[in-house]
Amino acid sequence: MKKKFIAFALALVLCNIPIKASALVSTTTNSNLITYTVVSGDSLWKISTIYKTSIQNIMQINNLTNTSIMIGQKLIIPDNRVTTINYTVVIGDNLWSIANKYGTTMDTIMKSNYLQSTNIMPGQILTIPVNSTTVVTPIGISMDKPRLNNNYGDIYNWENGRRLFTVDTIGTLKDLNTGVCFNIKYYGGSNHADIVPLTKDDTANIKKIFPTWTWANRPMLLCFSQGGKSYEMAVSMAGMPHSTTNIYDNGVDGHFDLYFHNSTSHNTNELSPSHEKNIRLANGQSF
Repeated sequence: MKKKFIAFALALVLCNIPIKASALVSTTTNSNLITYTVVSGDSLWKISTIYKTSIQNIMQINNLTNTSIMIGQKLIIPDNRVTTINYTVVIGDNLWSIANKYGTTMDTIMKSNYLQSTNIMPGQILTIPVNSTTVVTPIGISMDKPRLNNNYGDIYNWENGRRLFTVDTIGTLKDLNTGVCFNIKYYGGSNHADIVPLTKDDTANIKKIFPTWTWANRPMLLCFSQGGKSYEMAVSMAGMPHSTTNIYDNGVDGHFDLYFHNSTSHNTNELSPSHEKNIRLANGQSF
């Protein structure tokens, strides 16, 4: 019975007769069927990889008895490729509203964008699988400039850096000049990263770098892991705790400002020449 149904569906597609979506649910797992023409270099494995299906599915739908195919041969393929968009978060957005707008789930968005929590910031770019719960990887993240050597960090601009170092991600900062390290968490912030030290020991190490709290800033290396990959980024940190926090037992009130390339200030939304210079220094550039 199953073979007769598949043959019937195949005949309808080949004859360009419209098929109701519900008629193919049992054999296509809600896939779209397309007609594919075999070209030189093709194999069932290659085609199945492109269209996110299996060799067995292609063979079954096309009544193939072996994996041999010929140039020019027409194949009916279940197309399971996921359509994605890059969405820029605006004020008032939340993961629930975005998921509902694009026919996916909060969990899918979180896993597809390395989100450590449901907290998202205005201006943040999210890769969204449209009408799908398939987890994808973020689209379009790029590095601006690689480090001079392993003593320095790669430059990522703020738009790309925050897509990897997402809110609530934990990392380690290393002061370029002294080598002193301390652990921090990305607490929030949409113009730059507002960070908080994790423990009193981490705050004590910050005090070694900034004996007196100051708005002066220093070149740093940000080290963290995301998506199974380790990153070392060139950043710049100011030594003045201020405003709010969400860790209350770390020996300091407020958060610190951490700048990436092209980060801006919260109040004036302007670039900081001193932070930009520090980032170039942390990348290994000389002046």
